[in-house]
Order: sequence, then structure tokens, then C-alpha cells
Amino acid sequence: MEVESLSESISEAALARSARTLVANAVASAFNEDPVIGPDLSRAISVVGSVVKRHGLLLQSTTANALAASGRFDVLVDVAIPIVDAASELLLARNAAEDLARINIRADASAERIVTVDLVVVDQEVGWAGVYDFKRGNGPVDGRTRRPTEHDLRAAGMVLSSYLAKRGYRNVLRVTAGVIDYYGNTGFTKDFKIGREELDSHFEVPVRETLDTVTSCLRKALLAELPHLFSTVIEGIIRENAKKDETTCGIGLMPDLDPLRAEAPVVHFANARPTGPGPRKPAVTAKIGAA
Repeated sequence: MEVESLSESISEAALARSARTLVANAVASAFNEDPVIGPDLSRAISVVGSVVKRHGLLLQSTTANALAASGRFDVLVDVAIPIVDAASELLLARNAAEDLARINIRADASAERIVTVDLVVVDQEVGWAGVYDFKRGNGPVDGRTRRPTEHDLRAAGMVLSSYLAKRGYRNVLRVTAGVIDYYGNTGFTKDFKIGREELDSHFEVPVRETLDTVTSCLRKALLAELPHLFSTVIEGIIRENAKKDETTCGIGLMPDLDPLRAEAPVVHFANARPTGPGPRKPAVTAKIGAA
């Protein structure tokens, strides 16, 4: 099969613009100041953290664009799909995943709730569709999040054929569901996730190169902003150190404030269990004698 090059699908210039816009939006955002580290360092750390978090959304949107640009797929993003009662019951009964993958349930059946999935990818020519959540995957996803995510994706897969038929995709007979785990460290089981190295073979079109390129562009855009962010931090540190402060801030503590020189009773009370006020003593009534 011939594969499209990056330049024929999504240009590097477009990816670079997306990366620069992401960084600019992070820099323009308002952040809370931490009183310990001060406004400048709070802002610098928050901007970097925001860019890292937004990277996951950038990867998701770039994946959708790359798949659509291949010309093979129709791609739907942020799709609201009903989790029907019958699908949940089948999942709770612990049926085998292979058996569940062959089950198609009407999307208009009784549903307990609606979930929004990141991507639905449709190949009309071969009658296939997939429903996916996208994870950046540079760290583990808590088990309390992994389990409901997998439950919802598998349940969405069981109604996907019917759901798409109502939207004009009437020949979808094969469906799949899974997590796209870019860095591969989410903790989802291997048979339920598609890692960065597997993306091209899974979709049969080049995706990984585009994601790697937009990631590289994002890194360059962030590095270009760091000198400005941290020059402000350094200037702020110099200003703080230049201030004449009467307090010693932990250097040469006064004897009565130094915990290493504290009296033994203080240590005793610090380690004692909490105690209440104890019983009150009866009030003493003074007798007034005769003069």
C-alpha cells in the first residue's frame, strides 16, 4: 500500500502554527499566585504545566486531522454516545471481549446516561468504525478512572453501528473500541490500547510522523518562550534578595524559637494524644461574715 507523506497530508507549517498558538494561549492565561514561590515563578511553572496538559488535546486534534487528511476516513470528534442499559448489563456479566465485540445493540434502547468519546473513525468502504479515547500517556491513569473509561468505550462500541446508521453510515458492520495511548504509560491493558508505535499499522495510514512532528514543534515553541518567562523569575529573585529584611528566615533562630532547643515539655505536648478540657471544678461561693 502506498503511504502519504507528511507534506501531502498536513503541512509542517500548519503543525507549527498550531503549536505556537497553544503556547501563546497558555502564556495569555491567568494563573493563581502561590504565596511561597511568588508571582513570577508561579506564572512560569503554571505556563509550562499548562502546555504539557494541552499537549494531550493537541495530539487528539492532530490525530483527527491526520486521519481525515488521509482521505480514507470520516472522523467525528467529541461524540456523545448513549450507554444503553443492555450494554452495561452484558459488561457487568463479564462476558468475553471477543463475544461482546460481535454484539450490536440499538442506540435508541433504554440508556442510563450519555458519554462523550474523543474520536469516532469511520471507513465506509470496508464497513468499519472505531470509537476511541485519547490519552497522552506519559503517566498512569488511576484505576478508578481506567475501569469506567474501558466500560464506557466497550459499551459505546456495542451501539456504534446503530448510532452511525442514524447519521447516514448504514453499512458499518465491524466496530472496535480502545484507548490511543501515545506514550504508552496509562496502565490500560495491552489488548485495549494502541500505542504510538502501533498507530500506523492500526489505521493503515501514516499518523505517527504527524504526531511526532507536532510534538517537536510544540517543544520548540515552548523553548522559545522559556527565556522570557524565567528571566522574569531571575529578576524577581534578585529583587527579593536585595531587600533588607529584619527577619532571619531560619538562619540563626532566636533560642526560644529554635525547635532544636525547645524545652522537653513542648516535645511532650506535641507527641501527646489530643485531650479535652477535663471536668470543671465546682464554683466556690464566698461567705460574707459579719463585720
